[in-house]
Amino acid sequence: MTSAAINTEIFANLFRAIVNEMGWIIQRSAHTTFVKETLDFGTALVTPEGEQFAVVDATGVTALVGVPMAPGIEAFADWAPGDVAITNDPYTTAGMVTHLNDVYFLKPIFADGELLCFAWAFIHCSDIGGKVPGSIDGTNGEVFQEGLRIRSTKLYREGVLNEDVVAMISSNCRSPEMNWGDLGAAVAGLNRAEERLGQLVSRYDPATVRSAMYGSLYRAEALTKAVLKEIPAGSYEFVEYLEDNYVSPVPIRAKLVVTARGDGTVELDFSGSDPQVASAINMPAGGQKHHPMLSLAIMNFVVTATEGRIFNAGMLRCIDLTLPEHSFVNASFPAACGMRVVTSMRVHDMTLGALASAIPGGLPAGGAGQLAVISVSTADLSGATRVVAANAVVGGSGGGLGLDGISATDFPTAALRNIPTEVLEAEAPVRVHRFALRTDSEGAGRLRGGFGVEYAFELTDHRATVVTRGKDRHKFAAWGVDGGKAAVPSFSLVRKADGTEDNIGKQAVYRPHPGDVLIVGGGGGGGFGDPLERHPERVRHDILDGLVSAERGRALYGVALTEDGQVDGPATAALRARSGKSGHPVAVDFGPGRSQWQADWQEAYAAIADWCRKFPPNGQRIAQERAYLRTVERLSPNPTADEVLELLSELEADWA
Repeated sequence: MTSAAINTEIFANLFRAIVNEMGWIIQRSAHTTFVKETLDFGTALVTPEGEQFAVVDATGVTALVGVPMAPGIEAFADWAPGDVAITNDPYTTAGMVTHLNDVYFLKPIFADGELLCFAWAFIHCSDIGGKVPGSIDGTNGEVFQEGLRIRSTKLYREGVLNEDVVAMISSNCRSPEMNWGDLGAAVAGLNRAEERLGQLVSRYDPATVRSAMYGSLYRAEALTKAVLKEIPAGSYEFVEYLEDNYVSPVPIRAKLVVTARGDGTVELDFSGSDPQVASAINMPAGGQKHHPMLSLAIMNFVVTATEGRIFNAGMLRCIDLTLPEHSFVNASFPAACGMRVVTSMRVHDMTLGALASAIPGGLPAGGAGQLAVISVSTADLSGATRVVAANAVVGGSGGGLGLDGISATDFPTAALRNIPTEVLEAEAPVRVHRFALRTDSEGAGRLRGGFGVEYAFELTDHRATVVTRGKDRHKFAAWGVDGGKAAVPSFSLVRKADGTEDNIGKQAVYRPHPGDVLIVGGGGGGGFGDPLERHPERVRHDILDGLVSAERGRALYGVALTEDGQVDGPATAALRARSGKSGHPVAVDFGPGRSQWQADWQEAYAAIADWCRKFPPNGQRIAQERAYLRTVERLSPNPTADEVLELLSELEADWA
């Protein structure tokens, strides 16, 4: 390693120490449960051009590594010492912000009177107004329903707090004191960054620090290129579906072509993905050429293949995006976007699916794809309201790379933490009945998927309201690869006081009755490899741990146990011989829900998706949904191309 490389590494560690200290300050100073326990916040240092050259990695979330900061910086031409800007608007920041609950802060840092860099922080605001407590509901049809939008404005101007901005925010959210506590924690983190960078500049000099900032970016770019060069040059395609859009049963298609150019860069082309929809799963990417929430899988792949920690925007320089306008992966104003994480998680896994054909056996199966965040809203007799995050119910990650999937963790959201039961019950009128891994939820495989979470809780104050957003994969489960099986889907139900159960599906808002117990279950991760090749002892341990039932062990893994809990060798051999290995295992097992839908309607859906593009952008999804629903109503499953085209011609004539 050259002396220049050593110096870059030293400064990268110094910068990392600063952003991690910022993160600790926010975590320990925050007021809301979702920030101080779930850790939905982030910190970074940013070049004057808008590239993050150091990003928190010891606490907080990493899903926004490299998010383009230039739109926030360019919003002002008069940056001065003591300024702090605030915004949460995805559309005037061109995708810098991705939903209203994420409130961003930027503070300029000067050295010898010249701008050196910016300190950045964001916190997930537990409530920013809108039609439901917590602000996010999948059925929101436009961003106006999702809460207060704050265009880039100065929260502090030369060190003086703008009380009007504070009043505006406080008047438009349900927990103003708690929210301001979080905002104040973020500002404290920014101030510490300014102090620490001042110490660095005093110890070295502005030119050396500035050179190290850009050196950190170049180093991350070079390391990323070295990894991506190993992907065989070529184009690799994968198609994924969101099973519905929360307001209609019509699926949403995401189409991706990953092109490895052979020079250490890749392109992710989403052309052919469906138009934006009238629900909250749109991704407002702002047409950016580089964006982390659509590049997470490539970034994770690079990090796992690289020695050292290289989290910064230099990675994204190697990952180009091609995004169709007005699509749900690149939505335009005023599309709702509160649940854009659902789309980000699906894009993460479809990227793995595309690369699986480029690197056989070198990537895991699909993850559970659910981040069901539960919020509880209560009001005291004075009318004061409080919104508390009750937990995030997730599934398991996919098996692969020599390891079983990780239970209760999915790669795109792995940085988020659960809320301890003791903390939750002290802060909200909640009694937790069960918080455990969900038996038989994994995708079976030689390397099985991780198990999902089952979370059951009761509200002790029946004036409270529960909002659960981000439920997904209730029909289209996480997929398995290389002979591995698809996982078990997620679910959501209410157990009444009389013992009966109601399936509430993806319903977000629920006002419980006395004795109601809400149960939210996450699906598992997909399996990798033939489950009949899984070592019997590993199956035995899963059975004895209560993670896999004895019946499932016999049916899917071909493993039988004796009465004293040992592997029954002869019975196991007989089961596996009778089951036999598939001579041509399905490359991807999508599970019965998606497989049946594909057999019945996928070709018709594709024809309709192509047909609807002749309409104006704001009418494409409307035409697509109406045509699909009419097709399902009028035609038998697996209709011929001529039948579909004839029906589309009729519809077009009627609408004309």
